[in-house]
Amino acid sequence: MKPQALFNVALSLTALSLPFCQSAMAGEVNLCPADRPCFNEAYQSGDRVIFRFTGVTGWDFYNVRYPVRGGEKQVENRSGSFTFKNVQPNSVYTISVQGCNSHTFARSTCSPWSENSVTTR
Repeated sequence: MKPQALFNVALSLTALSLPFCQSAMAGEVNLCPADRPCFNEAYQSGDRVIFRFTGVTGWDFYNVRYPVRGGEKQVENRSGSFTFKNVQPNSVYTISVQGCNSHTFARSTCSPWSENSVTTR
């Protein structure tokens, strides 16, 4: 991204008056809203695609969604990492993640969703 474009993006984000966190991903600065998970890494390693995510807030768990045969699957995740195994070449692997806090006598409260994709080689 060109310096002027990066400055404009940063200025636009500041104008939203939301707190943002920073994460380094593939040598880039990744600005993330502080109210949702932030992807720290998303990459292919051999026949796997690996996503790593965190957040400023210490969530109890994450919900992870990903496409499956024309539908969508959601799983609970406590590790902050999600891996697709036996990936196919020239394919796009996408996940959406939200951070959640559980409550003893009430439903969990969750953040908005964050999404990231990796295109395999």
